[in-house]
Amino acid sequence: MKRSAKIGSAIAGAAVLVALGIAVPTAFHRSTATTPSKAAGSASTAGPVTITLGTWGGAQENQQLLQIINKINKKYKGKFVIKDYNVPGGNYDQKLNTEFAAGTAPDIFYVDDSLAQTYASEGVLLDLTQYINEFKSKSLVANPSNYYSNTLVDVRYNGHYYALPWIAQPVVMYYNPKLFQQAHLPMPSPNWTWQDFMRDAKKLTNPSKGVYGYLQSNGWPPVEMYIWSYGGDIYNASKTKALLNTPADIKGLTLMADMVKEGVVPPLAKLANVDIEDLFRQGRVAMFAGGAADGNYDTNGFTAKIQQMPMGTTHATDLYIADLAINAHSKVPKEDLYLAYTALLEGIDHWKIVPPVKQYAANLQDIVVPGAPGNHTPSDRIQPILESLKYGKVIPVVKNMANYWNIMSNDIYQPLLLGQMTPQQAAAKAEQDLNANLK
Repeated sequence: MKRSAKIGSAIAGAAVLVALGIAVPTAFHRSTATTPSKAAGSASTAGPVTITLGTWGGAQENQQLLQIINKINKKYKGKFVIKDYNVPGGNYDQKLNTEFAAGTAPDIFYVDDSLAQTYASEGVLLDLTQYINEFKSKSLVANPSNYYSNTLVDVRYNGHYYALPWIAQPVVMYYNPKLFQQAHLPMPSPNWTWQDFMRDAKKLTNPSKGVYGYLQSNGWPPVEMYIWSYGGDIYNASKTKALLNTPADIKGLTLMADMVKEGVVPPLAKLANVDIEDLFRQGRVAMFAGGAADGNYDTNGFTAKIQQMPMGTTHATDLYIADLAINAHSKVPKEDLYLAYTALLEGIDHWKIVPPVKQYAANLQDIVVPGAPGNHTPSDRIQPILESLKYGKVIPVVKNMANYWNIMSNDIYQPLLLGQMTPQQAAAKAEQDLNANLK
């Protein structure tokens, strides 16, 4: 599940380097199989148009995407050819900004949902109004009314759409049924509460054997989920004021502090330089909050199950979203861009867990999932995933998001997980710093 602290746009800074004639690093890796014969963002004068696509997937994921691209290219042979420009790892956003500044950004590209409005405000994303008007009756993916409404929060700017999501992955609770059985505990139910969770976590914890009921690190799972589950929020509706020091927020923070107090999570020091998800797969953590697409099929001695996250006063979970956008300055004819954009959204929505289009999500069991039993999501996982998708929320996007992540780490996670502050003290400090960050 892709999650990283975003520093905001670096377009302006990269533009200064370009203007001064200072070399900037080449951004997008062109794989041998898909190297275009011309620069990104240009239209061919003879033969099919080349349309460049910027992506961030790793090697295995990118190979799967290339299969989708090859099918699209075959369908539109003679009209256009999509070429994949891939940047694996955590450098994608920085390199995309460099390409924007140099005027060589891909024609179509992945966008982290938290950056969509920033890019729209800077004029680098194409306003999709014309596209939607022309294609919404031709394809499900072109009609915003077909999407889960909570997946469209950050792709609108000044009332217009500038991107559309291609994945909406809610956080769910993975659990080890073998450990639950050994502890004579009932399996988690759809409406289990944090009280149920804490009761189970205590019984599942056995430090002498190196087994803990749950895992909480500095930053994952996101504390926002706990706050939301008690009806709290980080900011007011207009995102002009932080609200962390409220009774509902304090309940969410107290929940995380109690995990440490009751000893149901590994000490923070034990998580240094550790793949935290491996602790679950190895049977050393009984419950782990992870993305619905994470799978965790390669477990050691047990078959992982999933359930919705526990409730406080309401259901709540984190929702990871990634978007697809069109370069506002692409020289490719709009007709070809729109066709390619539609084909890519349709292809990815039949590949990724979970499609943000309701009609495609309803057929989740049909999507091929390499590594899963029978190469499909197990039937008992479908309902928890789809229910979680309905109420999942994105972490609010504000200016200076890098500062937001740092404040949450330094003022909330670190002091609560180390027992250095009370929830009330941490909330007061974080609220003050978050408000200062908004100025």
